[in-house]
Amino acid sequence: MKRALLAGLARTSQGCDVLCKALAAAFLAIIAIAATAQVAGRYLLGYSPPWIEELTRYSFIWMTMLGAAVLVRANGHAVIDILVARFEGRTRRAHAVFVNGAILAAAAILVVQGIEIIAIVHNQLSPAMRVSMGYVYAALPAGGLFIAVQSLAALARDRSAAPDAEI
Repeated sequence: MKRALLAGLARTSQGCDVLCKALAAAFLAIIAIAATAQVAGRYLLGYSPPWIEELTRYSFIWMTMLGAAVLVRANGHAVIDILVARFEGRTRRAHAVFVNGAILAAAAILVVQGIEIIAIVHNQLSPAMRVSMGYVYAALPAGGLFIAVQSLAALARDRSAAPDAEI
């Protein structure tokens, strides 16, 4: 049962990683195209539609939240490792469990507070594109959910690893 659960969590983590990478790449492409169109429009035509800046900003928010989940899976989050590099065995494992637990707690806050923010702003429209701000703020709980999945998978890996294994 435990192995099946761990395998399912690993598959879910992998699927979330693929999805987050694909969506983040799509948002990056939108940012590049929109920024290029804005600059070209401004210099060649003397006019740049106001919605392009909004599209770029909102795409950046989504890309950042999705990229954070990718970094959690890759263990690429910011860390000061001057002490951690000296940890060995059980101490290193305990540190990894603590860090991933803290990331999981932060992800839970993102999900809960993000949902509350969406409830407040869902009727508000963005100034230029006239879309619900709920779509923009949905990046918070979506990113939090993906981060939580990756953090849970990392916690499961860390807890099931041998006490002296490198984490």
